[in-house]
Amino acid sequence: MSQGTTTSTKLMLIVWALAMIFIGYKSLSSYSDDSSHSEMMVDKGVLERIKPIGEVRIDSSTMVASADNTETAERSGEEIYNGKCAGCHTSGIMGAPKYASLADWTSRIDLGLDKLTASAIAGKGGMPARGTCMDCSDNDIKVTVQYMLDSLE
Repeated sequence: MSQGTTTSTKLMLIVWALAMIFIGYKSLSSYSDDSSHSEMMVDKGVLERIKPIGEVRIDSSTMVASADNTETAERSGEEIYNGKCAGCHTSGIMGAPKYASLADWTSRIDLGLDKLTASAIAGKGGMPARGTCMDCSDNDIKVTVQYMLDSLE
């Protein structure tokens, strides 16, 4: 190796060491001098990322439904049937007894209203629990079953 190569290598190492010392000194001095500023910047950045997308405004003149105060208007059996049950009970899909079909309901009539209601609440065969009417109370189901039984007369 020539003397020029070793000298340039040593010079490069000295320049690199000085640069690292300078960078280290600047980073340590700026951290200690400006730590509150950098923490504030981090906090602002975090707050910006997790801020809510929108706001909820509640007007005191509007009644708001809650778990404690839920009053639903009573629906008739016909309304519930047309909204939730007619899809299957009109066509008889998956063995559902057809609406107003005495032949389909004959074996079920002897069970009585209470057992038919319990069966509708629990689900039977292809019919899911509550016949997909998840917002129906037990009384709503009973009224709807009665509506369907009344169609047989």
